[in-house]
Amino acid sequence: MTGRTRVIGGWVLVMAVTAVALKALDRVPSLLAGTPHRARVFGSIEEAERAVGARIWLPAYYPDELEWPPASIEATTTPPLAVVVRIARRSDGRERLVVVQSIGETAAPAPDFLPPADDLGTAAVRVGAHTARLSRVLVGPYERHDLWWDQGGRRVTLRYSGPMETLLLIAASLERRAGPSQ
Repeated sequence: MTGRTRVIGGWVLVMAVTAVALKALDRVPSLLAGTPHRARVFGSIEEAERAVGARIWLPAYYPDELEWPPASIEATTTPPLAVVVRIARRSDGRERLVVVQSIGETAAPAPDFLPPADDLGTAAVRVGAHTARLSRVLVGPYERHDLWWDQGGRRVTLRYSGPMETLLLIAASLERRAGPSQ
């Protein structure tokens, strides 16, 4: 029995090490690309829309300080579908606005897409016909505003480094473009 137990134990150990190694290797492409796990980087909104099979909702209103096209467009192409569009400030290229959408479900953004933040206070606000949650948050040493709501089987989350009033204008323009039935 001792020999058989040793062989079985060795086999289990080899399988466990192999499983851990495969899981680690699965993350290497994301680490090299600097993207969230299981996300792909796209060169345009249209490419990302084709990959996820859905329209990506974008705001119609952009303050002059924001640069277009987006600095980065990332999406998961397997369920749960999620898209993140990162928009930089013209003056210094630093990330200023992040638009995250979970498509087909109303899930909060994955921490890889939108790093967790310390909530400094939350209030309910209206974004068009929808009730949204507006939070003042601390991300590292920086204060930001997060705004999210559920619409048409999606959760839309915006993180903005700027005035709350501007974020509400951006959100209202996004809600109008998405339309009431989507």
